[in-house]
Amino acid sequence: MKKAAICLMLLLLAFAGAVGYGLFHTNLQVVAKGVQIIPASDRAAEFDQLKSAVRKQSLLGTVVRSGELGVSGDYSYFIYTLRLKNNGLVEAQMVEVQIAPIASDVLFYGETEEVTIAPGETKDVWCVLLTEGTPHPVRDLYVTYYLWGHPQEVKYTYDNAA
Repeated sequence: MKKAAICLMLLLLAFAGAVGYGLFHTNLQVVAKGVQIIPASDRAAEFDQLKSAVRKQSLLGTVVRSGELGVSGDYSYFIYTLRLKNNGLVEAQMVEVQIAPIASDVLFYGETEEVTIAPGETKDVWCVLLTEGTPHPVRDLYVTYYLWGHPQEVKYTYDNAA
């Protein structure tokens, strides 16, 4: 009976250790990055849809600068892609990317479907930034997600020189 109690106690400690590890060591790691810069005039139909959505206040994204959008030739799309790896034991839920804008940025939006990353899985997430002109692509990107219902955040600075 004493041996069974010791075995059960060791099992309980091992389980508690695994849960503790899952709680305190789970995070998303940015393992790759990229940005694609496209003139808005190359995607004029998409630009017109964005312009209409901003005017109707129905954009599924974040408007950074208010006011009417001009012609597509004055703007550029920056499409940021991050490859994220879940090193933990818990599924990362509701993963999304947000951008800290600079003065020339107009709006940004990401995926509209819920993104989850299973333990050990690697997945690409993206965010599209509409900016006036073609400024430098260096931005702070914030990856937000939930682990067991608790919000988490990873800050990543995109730098095209690195």
